[in-house]
Amino acid sequence: MSTPDDELVRRGRAALALARDQMPVLEGIRQEAAADRPLAGHRLAGSVHLTKETGVLVQLLTAAGAQVAWTGGDEVSTQDDIAAALSAEGVQIYGRRHMSTPQVHEAATETFHAFPDGPTLILDNGARLIDMAAASLDRLPHLRGATEKTSEGSRHIRELATTTAFPFPVVSVNDVVTKWEVDNTYGTGQSTLDGILRATGAFLAGKRFVVCGYGHVGRGVALRARGMGARVVVVCRSAQTAVRAHVAGFQVQPLHQAARHADIICTATGHPDILTAPHLDLLPSGAMLCNTGHSTTEINLAHLAARTRSVTQIRPHVQRHHLHDGRHLDLLSGGGLVNLDAAEGNPSEVMDVTFANQALVTLDLARHPDRYPPGVQDVHAAQDEEVARRKLAAMGVRFDALPVPATGGGTREEQPA
Repeated sequence: MSTPDDELVRRGRAALALARDQMPVLEGIRQEAAADRPLAGHRLAGSVHLTKETGVLVQLLTAAGAQVAWTGGDEVSTQDDIAAALSAEGVQIYGRRHMSTPQVHEAATETFHAFPDGPTLILDNGARLIDMAAASLDRLPHLRGATEKTSEGSRHIRELATTTAFPFPVVSVNDVVTKWEVDNTYGTGQSTLDGILRATGAFLAGKRFVVCGYGHVGRGVALRARGMGARVVVVCRSAQTAVRAHVAGFQVQPLHQAARHADIICTATGHPDILTAPHLDLLPSGAMLCNTGHSTTEINLAHLAARTRSVTQIRPHVQRHHLHDGRHLDLLSGGGLVNLDAAEGNPSEVMDVTFANQALVTLDLARHPDRYPPGVQDVHAAQDEEVARRKLAAMGVRFDALPVPATGGGTREEQPA
């Protein structure tokens, strides 16, 4: 567990205060939860990118009465100043920025086992902690529920549910309209381009920009790259998403064809081994490789290393791989999440919506434990509408409101990558 440093704590508190000012929906929920403290007595284990926005969520959870253990759950996504500030407030923090993959897993394991009697609630990002829970259900009698906030993680928990009978609810907070549109598409689209520009200083107009995947994240990246004048090509593995990309005006090609002419190639699928040896062999010299999916596995780094003669760190977030055949390829952020490593992740205003959904479900699991049955569940449509209403009110936007049902099923739609 990390030890606070005075200067890191000061910087972290300043960053948290700035983020809180830009997250009015979450702040309103915090004030409500601080009044009745529905999480009092709960032990909460969280694995979500430890940015300043996540820190505001963690502060809400502690204000609601929870004991909290947390890890960033990724090689590059933990902001050490935020970790220090939360640690100084009594949150058990595991991990740091720039960990190795084994260290990431170790930090997640420490978070999961931070409480002698185990967690009562889990907040996850990529289903790492939920996987651990699924492997030890008989030893977790006090676990009351879990939430998962990513596309990849939501896909994984649904697959896991085909072989695992969860005795508690596992709620996908990714699969709601407010999360899909505000966070995945517009938030990650903007922060990915922000990361690429900060990392490289590249001029995007006229560049051949290949986006691998056209789910919500891939669509956002493609839209933002086109908006900056890039010539965007979309690569899909689903006929449905290929149709969406085509009718949106993007050129659609197989990856082996698109790779031959790519100036920039960005993976955005949540699946491993998207960019592998055959594609690396086709890329033109000088191509930039980056990832904004969920993990470091979308670009096969072992295949890249096998073709590399030497590596030069040409900029803080850019490694130039000099290949045996004379070409060079520029790898951004070590193949990790470029928007979190080279930039600051999604803007606070965006994460206000996503974390509002995750916070409301977590509080609901404590206040009304019977509202969600065991197994994988969707967020109720009424909650999604309520989050949208709160956000619109915070922005001063008025609309012709229709009656909203008090209860309802989920809002999930299948969205292939």
